[in-house]
Amino acid sequence: MAATEFADLSDEELLAREAELDRRWDVVREEHQRLYGERRKVKREKSRRGLFLPPLHDDDAEPDMSPSEKLNTALAESKKRRQQRP
Repeated sequence: MAATEFADLSDEELLAREAELDRRWDVVREEHQRLYGERRKVKREKSRRGLFLPPLHDDDAEPDMSPSEKLNTALAESKKRRQQRP
């Protein structure tokens, strides 16, 4: 199939097409690497803020709290319950 697709191109045209595709590939790869790096930074920041945490069962009770605040509250409540055990 490829032989018929490029049959009408001369050797120079085929080489020029390859060079153009290589140039475009480099541009796409650089953009991909830039976006991948930016995405990693965003994920790292989300993790730092606690946004990867699963929602707590009572999320609707205090919707204005950030996920990290909810986690800290839940941890404090858990600690209190453990300390109250005989």
